[in-house]
Amino acid sequence: MAVHRDRHWFAGVDPLETDLPAGFATAIAKLGAGETACWPIATPSGTLEARVLARDDGPADGYLAVLAALKQGIGRQAELAPLEALTEPYPRPHEDDAAFYAPPRLVDHLDATALNEWRTFTGRFVRDGMAVLDLMASHDSHLPAEVRPARVVGLGMNAVELGHNPRLTESIVHDLNAKPTLPFAAREFDLVLCALSIEYLARPEAVLREARRVLKPGGRCVVSFSERWFPPKAVEPWPKLHPFARVAWVLRHLQRAGFTALHTESLRGLPRPADDKYIAQTKFSDPLYAVWGTA
Repeated sequence: MAVHRDRHWFAGVDPLETDLPAGFATAIAKLGAGETACWPIATPSGTLEARVLARDDGPADGYLAVLAALKQGIGRQAELAPLEALTEPYPRPHEDDAAFYAPPRLVDHLDATALNEWRTFTGRFVRDGMAVLDLMASHDSHLPAEVRPARVVGLGMNAVELGHNPRLTESIVHDLNAKPTLPFAAREFDLVLCALSIEYLARPEAVLREARRVLKPGGRCVVSFSERWFPPKAVEPWPKLHPFARVAWVLRHLQRAGFTALHTESLRGLPRPADDKYIAQTKFSDPLYAVWGTA
């Protein structure tokens, strides 16, 4: 079983307008750990750069599987081109958020392995003493237990769910689809998190612009998601997109919202816990994807 942990960094390149050249993939395949490959591109003008953090020459050829996924997803114009014609607000099958989120749902939307990995991942960004804003929060903020921010504000749709979240110092019931503005002053937070919910925002760019407004200079906004969601609530075209095309979709919104130093990361292939209720359907843990940028 091969585990893939992939990190991608984009600077000065629009991910929806750049295909991955075959020569670049070939160059990356020859790299050893710590080595870098560069590839010039004409449209848009710039340079693609890839550095191999680690190399696994196991049965799945390690990161080479990622190159195939990128070419099938993030770099495929045929799939991503329709996104160009879409404008906010994005359509969705069920638009009555107040009714849908009225009943509390105190359930996890990832398996135990994925949840543990997600808390470890979030720990790379949160620090003791920080002011953290958790957008579209529920009963779990995905924060590692050992980190102690000074302030954790949860903004969500259900007061009962927010009340069960042990990490929140403050909670606010607020519908971002009805009102994408955030009820906070400028430069109030060190970190903004949006976990497992970006696919429900009818105006993601508007919300991310607000996230940038409330962040201190140098603060980060981290958007994370997996491959499970509420079908009636996911906006178009999210359900139809390849997972890496979803990464590109989120990445573009962060870019258009004014964030810089854009990064993406994915983690797939870990074993699902033997006692998980979905083990009969798949032996793999829920895949994790993240996109983040700096204000």
